[in-house]
Amino acid sequence: MNRTRPRLIRAVRGIVFLCILAAVVLYLDGALKLVQEDNLSPRYYKYPEGTFDAAFLGASLVMYGIYPMELYEEYGIAAYNLSTGNQSLEASYYLAKEVIEKDHPSLIVLDCSRALDDEESMEPQYIHYLTDTMPYLNRNRIEMIRELSAEGEDTKPLLFPLIAFHSRWQELTFEDALPQTKGMVYGAKVTGRVEVSQPFKAAKITPHVLTDTSRLYIEKTIELCRDNDTQILLLTMPVIGRNKFFDQHGFNLRASAAAEVAQLAEENGVLHANYLGQVEELGMDLQTDAYDGEHLNRWGARKMTRVLGQYIRDHFEIPDRRGTGGIYAQIEEDLALYPVNRMKDSLRRSLFLRDYAATLASDAFTEPVEDAVVLVTLNGKVDSEILTEEDAAPLQSFGLQQNLHDWQGHAYLAVIDGGEVIYESPQEKFRDFTDSFSGSSGKVDYEVTSGRVDEETGEIHSAAAITVNGLSYATADRGLHFAVFQKSTGDLLDECWLNIFSRALNCTHDNH
Repeated sequence: MNRTRPRLIRAVRGIVFLCILAAVVLYLDGALKLVQEDNLSPRYYKYPEGTFDAAFLGASLVMYGIYPMELYEEYGIAAYNLSTGNQSLEASYYLAKEVIEKDHPSLIVLDCSRALDDEESMEPQYIHYLTDTMPYLNRNRIEMIRELSAEGEDTKPLLFPLIAFHSRWQELTFEDALPQTKGMVYGAKVTGRVEVSQPFKAAKITPHVLTDTSRLYIEKTIELCRDNDTQILLLTMPVIGRNKFFDQHGFNLRASAAAEVAQLAEENGVLHANYLGQVEELGMDLQTDAYDGEHLNRWGARKMTRVLGQYIRDHFEIPDRRGTGGIYAQIEEDLALYPVNRMKDSLRRSLFLRDYAATLASDAFTEPVEDAVVLVTLNGKVDSEILTEEDAAPLQSFGLQQNLHDWQGHAYLAVIDGGEVIYESPQEKFRDFTDSFSGSSGKVDYEVTSGRVDEETGEIHSAAAITVNGLSYATADRGLHFAVFQKSTGDLLDECWLNIFSRALNCTHDNH
């Protein structure tokens, strides 16, 4: 008895130590692994099993092109976008297993736009996108890692991401502690970037472009859905125009693959929705609706989502969950926050003046986000040779009246509250001046200033400051400074320095 008790105590201590060690490792694994926007959205797992009636599987074309929140708003379809960067059709098949097990959805939409790719294995980076945010000991996660990895590849960094990202602690910033808004828009990736596209010529169809690997996993996914009483729709996403990122040759290959997917769908008795190049049918504008040759921006995605939503409503039995309560009350709460989250993502992914102005034209003017206040201030005198009349025009697209191309003096600022310009500096043509404006909107107490007076000489110099709730949100860099806040919470949506003294007119974001 005396010998047994110490052994039992040591055993209990050992078990407790191992449990604590496992908890620490799991915590560090979640905290230190690299946060990437192309990951499977971790928020998907915050919802109870059986929440979502539709799931979208695919790569970045789907991530940028389908907005579940707008599907719910328009059609009452409770859906989640489970696309990830460079998700292969084989990866989509294994992810379909996970989705069916968790939600048993009425419909899986499988994007086949990459059906011309022959990938029997995925690069580790892209497997990380899929598996890093899945539950750690999830059986489907382990199967994905085993099946998607190349033969002979070391899978330990995939199984235990802490191995791959052990030095991540050196890179952590405040931003890593912020909620990932990709989750708040149900797995979509919202961007306001704009790239003008040119129309394609009629596609030249080449036979036998659909690869054996793609054919195999499309058919396996169809069979999986049938075995689990889940409807399936094969999808080819649109590519609305060509530019430096996507050419006519790529369009021809994509169209050739889509033709074979259509035949495969017919052979298997399922539907295939092909939107490749359907510019007029989708109501797309080559000037405004894409951010590169392949991917849609937020305006193109909105059109695509509504057209596809109507197709789903016309061809599949999907419940309308609006107003039904339960977990769908949570989705409706998320929907109420959607305009703010869409604006936040869109602003933060803007790279140039045209992108930033396009988002503000939508969210601070055309369909203003009532819960947002936009603060603008100028540091430096405008160089009219760089900020041309044409380049300055977008700044007036979101409600500002002054033409900054011919602006004189060191001071300019503006405040837009819920879509209303409540203050904008007047043009003083005969004297230089400084300007300031302060106010309060919801939980946002702000003061915006532009220009400063030298106390010794009385001369006016360039300077700019944005102070909100006691914190500074403008740098010493010359250019236009923006700070956008959510009024109801006081949260920063975006802080941006727009360099109007560079012909690139580029944006730099500093989101504290």
